[in-house]
Amino acid sequence: MLKILQQHYLATGDQRVIKVMTNYFRYQLKKLPEAPLQAPRGGAGGSWWARQRGGDNLMSVLWLYNITGEKWLLDLGDLIYKQTLPHTDYFLKGDVLKLQGSHWDTIYEDRAFHCVNLAQGIKSPLIRYQQDHDKRHLQAVSKAFLDIETIHGQPHGLYGGDEGLHGWELHRGSELCSAIEMMFSLEKMLEITGDIDFADRLEKVAFNALPTQCTDDYYARQYFQQANQVLVTDHARSFFDDNGYRIVYGLLQGYPCCTCNLHQGWPKFVQHLWMASADRGLAALVYGPSRVTAQVADGQQVTIIEKTNYPFEDTITFIIKSENPVNFPLHLRVPRWCRQAKIVINGKEYSRPDGGQVVVMKRSWKSGDQIQLTLPMTLRSSHWFERSAAIERGPLVYALRIEEHWSEVELSAPKGVPKDAMHRGYRECLPGSPWNFALMETTLNDLNNKVKIIDHGVQSENPWNLTNAPIELELQGVRLPEWTLYNHSAGPVPRSPVRMPNHGHLETIRLIPYGCSTLRIVAFPWVNDRR
Repeated sequence: MLKILQQHYLATGDQRVIKVMTNYFRYQLKKLPEAPLQAPRGGAGGSWWARQRGGDNLMSVLWLYNITGEKWLLDLGDLIYKQTLPHTDYFLKGDVLKLQGSHWDTIYEDRAFHCVNLAQGIKSPLIRYQQDHDKRHLQAVSKAFLDIETIHGQPHGLYGGDEGLHGWELHRGSELCSAIEMMFSLEKMLEITGDIDFADRLEKVAFNALPTQCTDDYYARQYFQQANQVLVTDHARSFFDDNGYRIVYGLLQGYPCCTCNLHQGWPKFVQHLWMASADRGLAALVYGPSRVTAQVADGQQVTIIEKTNYPFEDTITFIIKSENPVNFPLHLRVPRWCRQAKIVINGKEYSRPDGGQVVVMKRSWKSGDQIQLTLPMTLRSSHWFERSAAIERGPLVYALRIEEHWSEVELSAPKGVPKDAMHRGYRECLPGSPWNFALMETTLNDLNNKVKIIDHGVQSENPWNLTNAPIELELQGVRLPEWTLYNHSAGPVPRSPVRMPNHGHLETIRLIPYGCSTLRIVAFPWVNDRR
C-alpha cells in the first residue's frame, strides 16, 4: 500500500499522500518497539512475512524523508532495519542461498529463501546503504547474485524457486511474482548505485521471463513458468509447492498474488527508463521506446524522444527538443554483452566505447539534435544445469520454436457464485512439433558463422508471441529419442556431451526469443561432433 501511495504521489503530487504516510510512520515509530514486524512467540506484532519484506517498508520511509527531511524518520529507519531479516549478513555468509527448501518449516525457520521474499529482499542491503553507507551492503548483494546463479540460476535471469529455492534444474518453476519483484528491486538498486550490472540483469528479466508468463490479452497468467517448458497442462509436477494447476494460464490458478502483481511489471520498467543524474543531467540506463520531459542544468526544460525497436534491433535514436540551447550531460549505458558500441551525433561519429560502462556526453544541446547509439548484438552461449547450453544475443535468450495447440478448459464456479465473476476456467497448451533436440558442439563453438539470423522486423504492437516473433535463429539439431517426458515435464536434460544417437540425422531447427515462446527448450544438451 505504501508503494501504491508513492506511485499516486509521483503521478499527481497529491499532498494527502505525504500527510497519511507521515501519520502512519509516526504510528509505526510508536508501536514497533512493543509490537515488532514479526511477533515473538505468544506476543504482539506482525508476521514472518513482514520481517522478510521489511526492506520495502524501509524504502518508503527513506523516500518520505527525502521529501520532508523529518529527522525522526531516520530513527524509524534504524528501528525497521533492526527488525528486518538481516539480508546483508545472510548474503555474505552464503549458507542460506545454498540450501534448498524441502518443506515449509525450512522456509519459516529462515534456513532457505522463499522465491518472492528473495526477489524483494535482495534490494534491502542497498536500501539500507543509503542511510549508513556501509560497503558491506554492496559486497553482500554482489555475493548473493553470484550464489544464486551458481546454485539456482536459470537462463531467463531468475532462479529455480517454486516457492522455496530449489536448485537450477530446468524443469523447476519460477513464480511470476519473482519476476515482477526482482525487476522492481533491480530498478531501485540501479537508481541508488548506477551500477550497470543491475541494468543488464533488469533487461534480461524484463525481456525474457516477464512477457512469456502472461497471455497477450492479460486475462490469464501462469503462477509458475519453466525454463524448459514443453507441456502446459493441469498435472502434478516435480515442484516444491504444487497443486497440479499452477503452470496453466488462468486468472486465479495458484495463489492470487500474481494476479494482483502482474500489472506492476511494465509500468515500473517504463518509469525507470529515464533517471535524473547527480550532475543535473539525464541518464538512460535501460532502453525502450519512450518520451521524457524533465528539468536539467539550472532548471531548463528539455524533452528527449527515444525511438527504437530494442531489444529486437541494435539501434537507438534520441531526439532532443528544447526551446533554447541547453548545456547538460546525457548518460548512456553500454551493456557488458556489447563488445563495442558506436555513438553518432547529428550524423558525425562521436565515439566507439567498449561494453560495460556509462558514456557521459556533456555539451550544449539544441532542439533537433539526434544521438544514435548502436549496440552490435553478437551470438554467444551460456551454460547451465548438466552443462546444457543456451544461445543469447543482446539482452535476449533464444528458445526452440515449438508449435502451440491451445485449448480452453471450463470449470464450474462454486454454488451461488456467478461464473463470469470468477473466470475459473484456464488455458492449456500442447506441443505440435518435436522438442527433444540436442545442438552440435561445433555450432556452439562458432555461433556467428554456423547460425543464420532471420530478421522479420517488428510487425506488431505486441511482438511477444509465436506468431509475431521478430527474429529467428536457424541452425542444426538432432533428436534424442531417450530424452522424454518425466512427470509431465521435459525430463532432466541429459548431461553433455551426449552421444550422437544411432541413426540420428541433423535437422534444421529454429529458435525464437524466449519471451515470444510458450512452449520451449532454452537450455539444450549438445553432441560432441568435432571429429
